Amino acid sequence: MSERRQQGRLPVQIPVVLRGTDSVGRVFFDRGQIVSIDDRGARVHTRFHLKQGSEITVELAGEENHKLLRVVWSGEAGSFYDGVVGLEFADSDYSWNMENLRARW
Repeated sequence: MSERRQQGRLPVQIPVVLRGTDSVGRVFFDRGQIVSIDDRGARVHTRFHLKQGSEITVELAGEENHKLLRVVWSGEAGSFYDGVVGLEFADSDYSWNMENLRARW
């Protein structure tokens, strides 16, 4: 099996605010945590179940520009990855401010 990921993830623990619509259509607000990042997105821990393809806003403390990301993967309920979602930037022009993020971990 070949690895699909083009670049490695960087493990981090960065608190974030997540806003969007969960898998049953309810609007939510959650204080989650980025658990790993890469150039294309992040893996985030949240208490909400999110549907693949849905878009959520990720807000980092101290940054005025919030990031819009799309759910590309969601851990199965009851598994080790329950509550973890894989996100990629909804717009290819988005990126992380790595200097700002490095100060957080």
